[in-house]
Amino acid sequence: MKYVNKDDLTTIIQERLLNDSVALEAAANIEDNTIINNIEIKAIDLIISYISGIYDTDVIFDEASPIRNGVLVQVLSCIVVYRSVRRNAARKVPEDYQKLYDDAIKDLERIQSGVINLVNCPKNTKDDGSTGQPFYGNSTKDENFI
Repeated sequence: MKYVNKDDLTTIIQERLLNDSVALEAAANIEDNTIINNIEIKAIDLIISYISGIYDTDVIFDEASPIRNGVLVQVLSCIVVYRSVRRNAARKVPEDYQKLYDDAIKDLERIQSGVINLVNCPKNTKDDGSTGQPFYGNSTKDENFI
């Protein structure tokens, strides 16, 4: 796994349930599981799509030395657990996992809007070194636009 590890996932779901969800060939060795790795890569892409406008995601999710942030670890773990449980079509996703996923998406939206700041994560910088966010306005009404 690239950003989260087995301990991060087992804080969300029991190891036995996770193993059952992804049908591990080697149940004791979750780090070598390609299913979890693929789910994590897609979940990281989702996170990047939310926060790339504000944070330097290339540095945060660097393969050699990623910057582990507690909020991102929690969000990514919830998404990975939800998607691993959901991939088992034989059963319905339990409501508590659905709530974890919904909360993770809400947290991503809060990060994107600036309500939640990621501590120790580098923000995107402009050429002059400032980290200003894009400025948005409304031009649909002539008398009320910026």
